[in-house]
Amino acid sequence: MQFRSLADSLWQAVRNMLQLPDVLALCCLWGSGFSLGYYLKSALVYDNLWPHWYALLAGIMALALALGWTLRKHGKQRYSFDHYYIIFYGLLCSLLGSCFMLSKQLAVSYYFSFIGLSVVYLASFSYVSLRSDASGLRPARIAMGNASHACGLVIGFVIFNEFEPQRCGLIELGINLLLLMFVLINELLQHLGVHNYKQSRDLVFNLLNEERLVFLPRQAILAQFVDRQDYRLQRSRQWLVLLLGGLVLVIQRCCLLHSPVHLQLMWTSTTVLMQGAQLFTPFALYAGGCALSALLLLRYTPKLLYLLMGVIQLTLVAALLCIYDEDQSEHSYLFLCLIYACVGMLSSQALHWLLECSPFLYAELSLAVGLVLQLAIMEASKYEVGVDNVWTALLASSLTYLLLTLLAIMLVLWLQPRSASLVDVRNRLLGIRRLNLPAAQTQFWHTNHFLAHNKQPHELQSVQLDKSRVFQQFPINSYAGNDKANKF
Repeated sequence: MQFRSLADSLWQAVRNMLQLPDVLALCCLWGSGFSLGYYLKSALVYDNLWPHWYALLAGIMALALALGWTLRKHGKQRYSFDHYYIIFYGLLCSLLGSCFMLSKQLAVSYYFSFIGLSVVYLASFSYVSLRSDASGLRPARIAMGNASHACGLVIGFVIFNEFEPQRCGLIELGINLLLLMFVLINELLQHLGVHNYKQSRDLVFNLLNEERLVFLPRQAILAQFVDRQDYRLQRSRQWLVLLLGGLVLVIQRCCLLHSPVHLQLMWTSTTVLMQGAQLFTPFALYAGGCALSALLLLRYTPKLLYLLMGVIQLTLVAALLCIYDEDQSEHSYLFLCLIYACVGMLSSQALHWLLECSPFLYAELSLAVGLVLQLAIMEASKYEVGVDNVWTALLASSLTYLLLTLLAIMLVLWLQPRSASLVDVRNRLLGIRRLNLPAAQTQFWHTNHFLAHNKQPHELQSVQLDKSRVFQQFPINSYAGNDKANKF
């Protein structure tokens, strides 16, 4: 019965999160990951040292879009929820990329595909975060978006074949046309009043946004809490949390996933055990970890999940170093499978951090910087470092990842605020702390008087059970009650 009630509550939470606009945003993230999977297959398998600038163009486009978005918000002083207009442009660029792939012009195709995937990535994750309510399910929503993006990456990696560009172009063309059609249907439903995707489910955020108060400077926000006895004002730590935690978590998220030595060891051990080259295995395990993390975040807090999975990850990486044998790489297979799954379970924390801990005005800009850093690590990992000894490279990469993971765990436990309403998170980061004051009426005859109708206040006494529990239903005997009454 308890398991059934837990399953019902999880299903209800999923239903509340997945309305048509939200599902469409997840599908667009899947399409963005699909294009990235095509590129990774080309870069890692067919041509490892491409002298091209596809990812650089994507980074420039992401920063330009985020900067223009920030200036627009600053000018209007409110969110106008233009995400699907931006997604529409990104899908058009991806559509052009698939057309160039049909004509076997892969170089031009990747330029347009990278522009499209970066634009869709920014707009979709921003929309997923803003549509969350104040129930604390924002980490789960962001993790679902991350899982959708990772699943698209796996499918694109599996399907792409450089020697069959026309078949791959047809598949990508069909996917982009389907997504464009649903974006148009979504806009039509918005125009007909069937739903309203241009608002958040967070009531407080909506009210501030409608009154153009969501981008107020810190001093204007603090002025609202002056002389409030139920609040305490402290120093702001928003930029400390964002810059320190965001930087470490993004680097830790990408360090092992794109590590050349770990990828090569995974491919070698898979080929020995499975008698075939299943190159998609590490990315499939990563996507599975992302999906499992999204399910667990419906029930557990991000801080607890990150602590548990981070400790497990540290143990697995250390165990891999202990069991590694260059002549018997298949012994490392199981440990590598668990490591890549854990990487997926930890990966959504960086996105959640960037989206929730950023100032409202700079949220998209922070996400764009995180994407640029991720693309830079991905591009740098393509160029294998000339190391004669594989053990040396594995040791250096593993120790770096261990230190980054240990530092990330400490930062999450120390700096991450409890996920709630976006406005509540902002206030906590700005140093506005609500005090837990006792209730005005806590005595027995004011609260539980219906349990003892014929008793007067002086005829009852409370019994201290422990630090926070008081039992207030213990009657005084008649003699003690009369004596106590006579004293008054």
